[in-house]
Amino acid sequence: MDKRKELLTGIKDAVPIVLGYFPLGFAFGVLANSDAGMSVGEATLMSVMCFTGAGQYIAVGLLKEGAAAITIILANLLVNLRYFLFATSLVPFLKTVPTRIATLLSYGLTDETYAVSVAHYARFPATSYYLAGLNLTSHVGWIASSALGACMGQLVADTGRYGLDFALPAMYAVLLVMVVKRKQDAVVAAVTAAVCLLIAYLVPATMNNLSNVIVATLLGATLGVTLKK
Repeated sequence: MDKRKELLTGIKDAVPIVLGYFPLGFAFGVLANSDAGMSVGEATLMSVMCFTGAGQYIAVGLLKEGAAAITIILANLLVNLRYFLFATSLVPFLKTVPTRIATLLSYGLTDETYAVSVAHYARFPATSYYLAGLNLTSHVGWIASSALGACMGQLVADTGRYGLDFALPAMYAVLLVMVVKRKQDAVVAAVTAAVCLLIAYLVPATMNNLSNVIVATLLGATLGVTLKK
């Protein structure tokens, strides 16, 4: 394929991703503005610099509760560690792409762009133009939807009334259903949830600041590896 066709193919493959990002990005923008008190510029800049929907939702929730910066950073680190594995698995496909360019464009790596790119690389060789079309278009879609949501944030006085504050739990519930395929998966999910709720119940809210999620995640991951072995 020529460069222009590769670029257009990447953009075309990104369209379904953008359509899926729009409601989530819009909800994030509204919550960031109305619940966390972020300005339109701050919410938009966050989407520019932190292209991670789950991480951004977590950050907004913690900011609303007045959590410490280190808690927000650690929570995002744990949630987004999977991208290290995603990026590693793409290395064999990206050997033909210059390292600097591949590194730069991989900033747009998300769950969705990873799935689409892997499917494409199974049939066609990887090129920087396809990667640029796919990742940049997806990122622009997320930024635009976040900015629009932030602009509308002042018009939504009660986010709970429209269920926007449930967007993150709903997204994770769907992801959980998709990955629970075996009995061991269900056991890990149940134990992790139980530990998370137990710590949240026993530890005062002023000392918690999502420590229950971090501890439960580490224990759940350890249990998952142990059961797999």
